[in-house]
Amino acid sequence: MGTREDVYQLLEEKMLKYADYANVPVIEVDEVVLFEPVPQQGVLRVEHVPAEMSELTGGVIYVRRPVIDMLYWAGQELKNLDRSLTLKVVYGFRASEVQTRLYEEAKDALREQYPNEDELVEAAHRNVAVPSVAGYPTGGAVAVEILRDEQPVDMGTPVMEANRDAFTFSPFVSRDAWDHRQLLRRAMMAAGFAPFDGEWWHFSYGDKEWARFYRQPGALYDQVSFADAQKVDPDGDLAL
Repeated sequence: MGTREDVYQLLEEKMLKYADYANVPVIEVDEVVLFEPVPQQGVLRVEHVPAEMSELTGGVIYVRRPVIDMLYWAGQELKNLDRSLTLKVVYGFRASEVQTRLYEEAKDALREQYPNEDELVEAAHRNVAVPSVAGYPTGGAVAVEILRDEQPVDMGTPVMEANRDAFTFSPFVSRDAWDHRQLLRRAMMAAGFAPFDGEWWHFSYGDKEWARFYRQPGALYDQVSFADAQKVDPDGDLAL
């Protein structure tokens, strides 16, 4: 099996990289750029975990309209398997300017370790996606976990914590955590989301990761700034 480090490297080699997403085009779709709050009802629970967007939105999690339907689908998949299970959404839309700030901070932290610019970009991308290909700024990516009787189940690592044992297929987590990760992955994929196996909690629809994973001709959604996300829709409702 090799050393622990060898296993991490093998898992990383199987993951798609920035270069795999860089040339994925964005295809125009006939859809108003409208974001809606994820509702805390039925098969869904909502709690914003990181603070960088809650400072702007008051802790409300926003996503594209179709994503909400898909989250309900995934939540119902879990309920169908076990009535005690609930899908919890902890992150959604991240403004493109916030993504850029976080990415530049990741690059700065790694600059001495990776003097080659191409290597630096890929290394930083493993921690914070390059803004031009990132899923959160499209409103199509989410971070989720599973609750059992309203309490988080063992997923091996805390949600949204940078840790290589957060790789979905890390063999260094408990059997229960492994099973829970595969259960979450199956439910989210059944709803149409694409998984990012570098983070067991990260799934997306309509972004470049989704397009590359499902071999679509292009992404449906582009990155959106906070100002653009707040534009008024044709019905007069605020988009954010």
